[in-house]
Amino acid sequence: MRKYLMLVVLFLAPMTFAQTSIDAFAQAIAKAEGFYKKGSIPNRYRNPGDLKAVRGQKYPGQVSIGKGGHIVFRNDAAGWYALRAKLEKIVAGESRVYSPQMTLRDMARKYAGNYRIWAKSVSKSLGVPDTTTIAELFDIPPVLRPEWIKESI
Repeated sequence: MRKYLMLVVLFLAPMTFAQTSIDAFAQAIAKAEGFYKKGSIPNRYRNPGDLKAVRGQKYPGQVSIGKGGHIVFRNDAAGWYALRAKLEKIVAGESRVYSPQMTLRDMARKYAGNYRIWAKSVSKSLGVPDTTTIAELFDIPPVLRPEWIKESI
């Protein structure tokens, strides 16, 4: 019964965060990665997400792999496209590494070397705490699992 009540509360509770766009999220990440700093690896490689190569995967517009495994894109548009595609997979729950239930701090631990600074930068750019989940950012409703329903009956 208690789990059922928590589910009802989750559905009725107002969202405290405005829905974020993929573009705003991508721009916040690009800022945290140093894309806007002339001469940085993300800037030189036209890679706003500072994305690294994954074996067997090639992004449209990827021309090579630079130092440290970072992808070099043909132009900024290709780099932005790749970052947005990655974020869309995360938000849709289709990523093997990230999930919408992760906080920005959790995501930072897997995404960035200096995760504390990255999480603070991204959260500050978005105007939310780094304990905000991706689901909260994008107003994704909670996932109902069959075992929750069975236990509440």
